[in-house]
Amino acid sequence: MLIFVFLVFHLVLAATLGLGVDECYDISVSHDLKLSYFDHPPLHYWIAHLFIPLLGDGRALRLPFVAIFAGTTWFLYLFTRQLFGAPAGFWAVLALNLSVFFSLAGGWVVPDGPLLFCLVAAAYTISLSQFSHGRPPSLWRTWIIAGLWIGLAGLSKYHVVLFGVGLLGYMISSPSRRIILRHPAPWVGATIALAIFSPVIVWNAEHHWVSFIFQGGRAGSHGAFPKLGQFFANLGGQVIWMGPWVFVPMAMTTYTALRLGRTAKPSWYCLCLALPTILLFTIVPLWGDRGLPHWQMSGWLMLYPVLGACLAREATVRTLPKTWAIASAAALVIFAILGVGHAATGFGRLLLPAAFANGDPTLEAFEWTALRDELQKRGLLGKNGLFVISRSPIDMGKIDQALNDAMPMQIYGESKQYAFRIDPATLVGRDALIIGRRDRIDGIEISLAPYFASISELPSFTFGRSGMQEVSVRIFYAHVLKIPLPSPYDQR
Repeated sequence: MLIFVFLVFHLVLAATLGLGVDECYDISVSHDLKLSYFDHPPLHYWIAHLFIPLLGDGRALRLPFVAIFAGTTWFLYLFTRQLFGAPAGFWAVLALNLSVFFSLAGGWVVPDGPLLFCLVAAAYTISLSQFSHGRPPSLWRTWIIAGLWIGLAGLSKYHVVLFGVGLLGYMISSPSRRIILRHPAPWVGATIALAIFSPVIVWNAEHHWVSFIFQGGRAGSHGAFPKLGQFFANLGGQVIWMGPWVFVPMAMTTYTALRLGRTAKPSWYCLCLALPTILLFTIVPLWGDRGLPHWQMSGWLMLYPVLGACLAREATVRTLPKTWAIASAAALVIFAILGVGHAATGFGRLLLPAAFANGDPTLEAFEWTALRDELQKRGLLGKNGLFVISRSPIDMGKIDQALNDAMPMQIYGESKQYAFRIDPATLVGRDALIIGRRDRIDGIEISLAPYFASISELPSFTFGRSGMQEVSVRIFYAHVLKIPLPSPYDQR
């Protein structure tokens, strides 16, 4: 019943909140079925590609991902029940759905949904043999099924490597578990996982390992001194993404589990699976990329059973967990109403314009449907042979989603997957529309001048929520592409 209630909540959010920049980008490039893709492994792109003919490329495409998250919560319940009992499973599922990230992003068209589903399924599968309440399943059965889940997690996001590190750390942390590593079953499971992951390796081998280089470069050193500002911003982002009402008790129960260490085997198992992801992506901002606070969420997911167990114990002796649940649910609903309401209508800018004077991050969830209507009015949308150029993959995702993938798309600059969608040589001799947000595209006509016979600027277009002028778009018409646009990933 709890899963059903939150499923309805996620469906309402999916229908109300506009597609974010990552979703628009992912949907755009998922029109092409590839072995893998630049930013992430292919599973969520494959899912989107499969359902686009049935659901279109709008918000309805979130439906499979909402269903996947419902499956994640069910597996979390089974996983927690196996470790700590059914009441703990209930509290773990409740805490998960009261977290901001998991509630809001549970149905987004991003790689995190399939990743979370597969990781918690793998953790549960292995726990059946490690914490059996009767006759445990055979090692062969355990590790073959776990290998399937881990392989699918690898097709979702590269975070699976850190899950594997944690799993290996758990297995070698005691002599009784180290014996299992002498059995061939875990290594057969690892081979199965690697075989499932092989499309990612093949695609990268064919494209100069660009995806591995791109993701690995984010952890590289970008300076000689620690970036404390980035570190605390990332840590604060985790608090916001989980919700302070969940993060605080989660931090307390994690600290208690760390103090107990290996003596408390179920919580130690969760810690081993969680900490590599949490620690790496929290520490990296000290010297490398600023990171994004949701990168740690697949690690925190593994600690919800520990939090559920703590809440279940407390609920038997006092009412504090029930009070916490009611207050947390109220906080989440208020956060959702205000946040999603503002993202959909922009009412916050009307009430408190000074608060958004330096930008409004909720504009990321504003769809550019008005651009399609504008180009249609100008007679440009159905013009034969026309393609689109932009400078930003963020803008291009919005443009492509708005235009329903009606034109070829090319990025001038950091292209990401757009560099591999179409051969630039096939566009030579064609005209192009150069489109982008004013603050991201200024000066592009000068940079592109050598590639075209001529470039002329068309009247700009400004649109926004509730009749406000929030997004200013510049539009150029470029006549006759003379030579192919360069690709930043062409290493021939």
